[in-house]
Amino acid sequence: MKGLCGAIFLFVGASFVFAPFCEASHVILHGLELQQRSSTAYSCDDQAYYDELARTRQAACNATLANETALLLAVKNQCLQTKQDQSEIQNGNLEACSLARSAEANNCNNELLALSLQILQCKADCPVPPTTLSLTVLSTGSYYISPSGQLKSWFMADKFCKSNGLELASVETIEESDALIAAFGSSTDRFWLSGTDLGKEGTFYWSGVGKFIDAFWYFEDGQPDNANGNENCVQYFVHPDFNDATYKWNDDKCNSPFRFVCELESTKL
Repeated sequence: MKGLCGAIFLFVGASFVFAPFCEASHVILHGLELQQRSSTAYSCDDQAYYDELARTRQAACNATLANETALLLAVKNQCLQTKQDQSEIQNGNLEACSLARSAEANNCNNELLALSLQILQCKADCPVPPTTLSLTVLSTGSYYISPSGQLKSWFMADKFCKSNGLELASVETIEESDALIAAFGSSTDRFWLSGTDLGKEGTFYWSGVGKFIDAFWYFEDGQPDNANGNENCVQYFVHPDFNDATYKWNDDKCNSPFRFVCELESTKL
C-alpha cells in the first residue's frame, strides 16, 4: 500500500511538470515561426500551416495531460478503496475477536457452574461415614449423649458430631424431648442442641436439619432472652431459680463449653 501511494504522488508530480512543458513547446514553436517571418518571406499558406501545427501540438498535449490525469485519479481511487477494504477487514477481525472472547467467557462460566453442581451432587451422594461412637437408642432414634467430662463449645460440638457422621440434635417433637430428658437421668448439666439464631437475631432454626423452630417450641419461661446481646445457641438446661424446674430450652453463649447431644438422622422417627 505504501509503495502504491508513493507511486501515485510521483505520477502526480510528473503530470504537473509535463503540463508546463507542453505550453513551453507551443511558445517555442510560435517563436520559430516569428523568426522565420522576420528572416524570409512567407505566404498566407505558410502562416496557416504553422497555426495549424501549433493548434495540433497544443491539442495533443492537452489530450495527453487529460489521459494521464484520468489514469492518476483511477490509481488514487483504487488506493483509497484498498485502504477502506483493509480497514473494514480489520474492524471485522476485531469484532470477531471480541465475540469469540465473550463466547469463551460464557463457556468458562457454564463449565464452572456445571462443576459446582457436580461437586454438590457428589457431596449429596457420598455415604455418611459410620460412627464409632457408642449410641443411645431411644424410641425416637439413636443419639450420642456426651459424658459429663466431655465439654465443648456449640461450634466444636457441631464439628465433633459431623466428624462422626452425626448432627447436633434437632428436637422437633414433644415425644423426642421427653425421651432425651429421660435419658439425661438425674443430671442437671446443660446440653447443646443444633438450634441457633446466628443468621438473624430472634429467628431460631435447627442447623442440623435446616428447619425453623416453630412447630415445636420448648423454651423455658422468659427465654430466649439474648442476655447481654450475645446468646445465640440453644441448649437444654434446668433453671436454677425455679423450684421443681425440669429440663427446658435456653439460649446461651455459643462459645461456652457444655455437654451436647448428637443424633443419627437416618434413625429419626
